[in-house]
Amino acid sequence: MKIVSVDKVYLYSEHLKNLKKFGQVIVYNNVPSKNEGIKRIKDADIIIDNWFKMPANVIASAPKLKMISVAATGYEWIDMKEIKKRKIVVCNCPGYSTEAVAEHTIGLLLNSARLSSQSQQDIKSGQWNPATYKGKELFGKTLGIIGYGKIGKRVAEICQKGLEMKIIFINSKSSKKDLEKLLETSDFISVNAPINNQTKDLLGKKEFALMKQGIVIINTGRGAVINEQALIENLKSGKVFAAGLDVFPNEPLENKNYPLFSFPNVITTSHIGFHTQEAEYRLSQMATENIIKYLEGKPQNAVS
Repeated sequence: MKIVSVDKVYLYSEHLKNLKKFGQVIVYNNVPSKNEGIKRIKDADIIIDNWFKMPANVIASAPKLKMISVAATGYEWIDMKEIKKRKIVVCNCPGYSTEAVAEHTIGLLLNSARLSSQSQQDIKSGQWNPATYKGKELFGKTLGIIGYGKIGKRVAEICQKGLEMKIIFINSKSSKKDLEKLLETSDFISVNAPINNQTKDLLGKKEFALMKQGIVIINTGRGAVINEQALIENLKSGKVFAAGLDVFPNEPLENKNYPLFSFPNVITTSHIGFHTQEAEYRLSQMATENIIKYLEGKPQNAVS
């Protein structure tokens, strides 16, 4: 049995020790190019994958592949049609980063509402203008949550208990009218939804038109849920007071002239919502346990 951790996933020694009881384990610590990734997985029976994209031709290059342990909650970079065709078992790691992402969402929400990042940049350049940064209070306001899974519910819990915010939410079962009500009612919006055919460009020109003047938008779900051009236009017009973005339609961001960087009221972080010491440990444990359970004939967290 050959098990390959194909890209940058930190696996704790105690978890690797348990995994090595079942066969050869090879661990790589960087995200490979397509060709390099294909070399890594060509003889693998099982792989652990996080960032390495797996379209149909990459999956086809691994004829022995029987199982993929996704070291993440989402798995949209894997061609699931090819997976089902090959009858490959895919297991993910739901819930490992719930607390981490929820807390990062709250951090972005508070920082965006108070224009903290803009103040920080100005003070570093020698500007001291406290009156410039007139922020917004969250207490008692309405928070609209788009995507009401574990993370969305945790965000709601923190905001309800800590800030006495009113919560309105939509999920995969919600109607267009439900979305419209959320957009019209919310003072703040948190996007915590995955990306799929229903959520891609969910917030576009028409949706921004329904929002309140001075809306604050946070996205720790997936970048493509928000139409980027619509966001830019509404930042320019002032409709959007501020935005906090941890995710983007195309990652990684390597363009220093990325349009959103020009807005001082936009906080950007490099998809770090999931990344805490505690979440990293849980991910290592769950990703390896998924494999062990599969090999024991008791697969868990299967999505295929």
